[in-house]
Amino acid sequence: MTAPILDVVSLDVRYGQSQALFGVSLSVAPGTVLAVLGANGAGKSTLARAVSGLVRPAAGTVTFDGRDISRLPAHRVRKLGLTYIPEGRGIFPGLSVIDNLRMAVAQERRADRPQAIDRAIERFPVLGDRRTQRAGSLSGGEQQMLALARALAESPKLVIADEMSLGLAPLVTESVFEGLEAARQEGITIVLSEQFVHRALAMADHCVILTRGQVGWSGPAAEAGQEVIDRYLGEAEAPPPTPAPAAVTAGPP
Repeated sequence: MTAPILDVVSLDVRYGQSQALFGVSLSVAPGTVLAVLGANGAGKSTLARAVSGLVRPAAGTVTFDGRDISRLPAHRVRKLGLTYIPEGRGIFPGLSVIDNLRMAVAQERRADRPQAIDRAIERFPVLGDRRTQRAGSLSGGEQQMLALARALAESPKLVIADEMSLGLAPLVTESVFEGLEAARQEGITIVLSEQFVHRALAMADHCVILTRGQVGWSGPAAEAGQEVIDRYLGEAEAPPPTPAPAAVTAGPP
C-alpha cells in the first residue's frame, strides 16, 4: 500500500479555554482528493490551519510526506510543499496580479520563475488580461482564481483549499473547481473544505464529515449518500432540484 502523504492522528486544538478539535484523525493518499465537510463551526478551518502550521495542536500529530510537522511554523510547512489557501482569498490586494504571482514563486530558482508564472496564467487566462491590475480591484471570482494560481505556481505536493467557493456565483465556482481538477491531473493532492457539498463529493475520492470538532463520518466519497449528508449536515445540504424539461408546462398539483 502507498504511504499517505498526509496523516493526522488524534489531533486536539484549543483556543484558550475552548477546545475546537477533539481527537481528529484522517489520512490522505498521494494524488487524491479529500473532501472535509461540516456545518459552520464544525472545525473545518481549524483543522486546515492546524495542518498548515498556523495553529499549534494541543495534542496529536500531523505527518506530511513522511515528516512530523506538528510543531513546525507555517512558513516551514509551506517550504516542504504543503500550501494552504485560506477562506477569504489569500492574496495581496494592494499589489498587481503579476506581482502577486512573482511573490508566490520567489522561493523558486530565479531561472524557473518565469515558467512558473506562465503556467499559473495558462490555468487562468483571465489573469493574463489583468496582469497589471491591482488584485484588490478584481472580482471575487478572479481573486479566488488568483489565490489558486498563486498556490499552484509553487508546484506544491498538497493544497488545502478552504471554502474557495464562498460568496461566488455558481458559474464562477465551476471555474475554480476546474482549476482544482487540473491540479489533480498534475498529481497534486488536494484537501478540500467546501460549502457546495455535492460538487465537492463529485470531485473527491474520500470524505470526512466533522461535527462539533470530531469526525462524525469518514469513508469513500461515493458512499456519502443523501442519508449520510442529511444526518450530519442537515436538510439544508440537499441536492438542488432538477429543473423540469422546457417542453413541460406546469399545472395544478
